[in-house]
Amino acid sequence: MEENIKILLKYGKKYNFLLDTSAILYFQVMHEHSGASIFKALEECRDVNFFVIDLVLSELIQGSKGLNPTQLTSFFSHILTSESAMEPNRKENRFLINDGVEIKYLVLSNISATDYAQILVCQNHTQLVLVANDKKMLKSAAQVLEGRRSVGIPAFLDRLIFLYPQNERLRALKKTGDELFTKKHAFGNISEEKFNQTIKIRK
Repeated sequence: MEENIKILLKYGKKYNFLLDTSAILYFQVMHEHSGASIFKALEECRDVNFFVIDLVLSELIQGSKGLNPTQLTSFFSHILTSESAMEPNRKENRFLINDGVEIKYLVLSNISATDYAQILVCQNHTQLVLVANDKKMLKSAAQVLEGRRSVGIPAFLDRLIFLYPQNERLRALKKTGDELFTKKHAFGNISEEKFNQTIKIRK
């Protein structure tokens, strides 16, 4: 935890977002269709920074639609360390919360070790807002993270555009996302008809 505190003190800004694997993969699809990179857009947002935990970076490197070696340098000052001791192949559904009187267990949906670790990092570092495209993960995070600190991609882009309404990259990503995401799913799944061959999202 101490190392993450140092990183956030050094690189953190007014608004800090922790990006899940699912979000980064969807932004790659959006980049293919819009030509706009979320990472270039974030560089233009002076009060905003993004972070990923080491487990997410590992997933991105190993995945067939993940990062190539030339993309890794853009992540070097954005990596946080997992603070979970959970085994990688386990599922977890128990979270410790402080209800203002005592610390209690909260039992929610089973999620992966990586998803659990990300929620835990955000719980431990309240300046972070979790960004994901995983419905189960977001539902769990919403019960654990106070202050609306878990959002899907549409809400993430809406927040950024509110702060930077003239940013053309953000507007291009928003427009593309509105075209690609199904309207009925609040968290923004990509339409199966258009993209079932484009990308395989981690369940």
